[in-house]
Amino acid sequence: MPHSVSSASPSEDGSGDSLPGLLADMSLGDSPRTEAAAREPSRPNPSETRRSPALDAGPIEQNSAVFNPFAAYISTGSETHNTEYSIDELTRDVIPQQVARLQNPQRFILTETDDLYIQGQEFQKKWGIPKNGFLNWIALLSGWVEFPVILLLNPSPWDYLPFDEMLRKSPTLSWLQEILRNMGLQLDDVIILDTFPMLQDSLRDDILERMGPAGRDELARESFALTRATLELIQPRVMISCQCCTKPNNKRWEFFNGDNLAQQLCSSVLRARDRRVRELDVNGHRMQVVQGMHPQYVVKRDTTQEKVLVELFTQVFRSFGAWQSRRLAMQKELRDAGATLLTLVALLQQQIQRYGQLCRQAGSGMDGPVTAEHVEELRTQLGGWECRRSDGAA
Repeated sequence: MPHSVSSASPSEDGSGDSLPGLLADMSLGDSPRTEAAAREPSRPNPSETRRSPALDAGPIEQNSAVFNPFAAYISTGSETHNTEYSIDELTRDVIPQQVARLQNPQRFILTETDDLYIQGQEFQKKWGIPKNGFLNWIALLSGWVEFPVILLLNPSPWDYLPFDEMLRKSPTLSWLQEILRNMGLQLDDVIILDTFPMLQDSLRDDILERMGPAGRDELARESFALTRATLELIQPRVMISCQCCTKPNNKRWEFFNGDNLAQQLCSSVLRARDRRVRELDVNGHRMQVVQGMHPQYVVKRDTTQEKVLVELFTQVFRSFGAWQSRRLAMQKELRDAGATLLTLVALLQQQIQRYGQLCRQAGSGMDGPVTAEHVEELRTQLGGWECRRSDGAA
């Protein structure tokens, strides 16, 4: 996987705010504005969920004739909060449909010609972000489209390092890696988003010092525009929100309080403990947001809540881990059967050559069970098969 933004102290959290700031800003409940939303439980209506035309048509493509990197994705105000229900309803009604769609799975991988790639690259260059920060963002976005996605807050303090080094130093990503591994999955299987891509705490604070609140606000808006564009492109059906900071009363992010989608993507420890799922309507696409909490919260501040978060991840991803295990087992069987087939073909070719030599030595006075013409015909057919196989592999 690729590589990531400015350096920070090793004492900071592995994926987002410095630990003291992150933990201080977390609350068990919701902001007054969020708590005012209706809590009337209802079962999801999977048939009303709309899929991206790009996903229905095949490989994900994003190119357009005219490209505006940020304006189209800076808060449209079209997101609404519809209903809430339990994670048990999610795993009963929604998850099985997502697993069924894995009969024709799709990988999400950004390439240099994709609009979102270009938008991210322009953001990186505009704000002087190290190239590894951009590459790590691309790497974490890679995954299966049908899987639930994971939402964190902002990048690791070690995001300026190549991906593998950054991963080793990041407590948050290491925690996620271990939890997914226990279910037979890897980080590369799951699309992981930051609410504020490529926006480290150190960059935010530096821009505030050099350019004032207006510069910092512009930086945050353009960073979140990348997340908005990503959600509109991928249209994930299920998300686990592991950030509780994009709400009006958060000390370090309260300046970003005018975006409805950012607020609706915010979770809380209380909602996670209650095993709640929030349904959002984002420009006509319905997305189920499982209420979680940041891994650093359960590791560093309240270890009693780690069991809650582990159970949420297990309930959401367990079926996808089973699918991946079956897929890998089938891949192994195919490889083994293919290897046996190729061995038999090679053995048959050797026997054809040997049989031809014996026929020539025996001369016309001795007949074998197979005529020389039939042996030559078989040899020609195998030669043509080998050529076609080589062309296909190329």
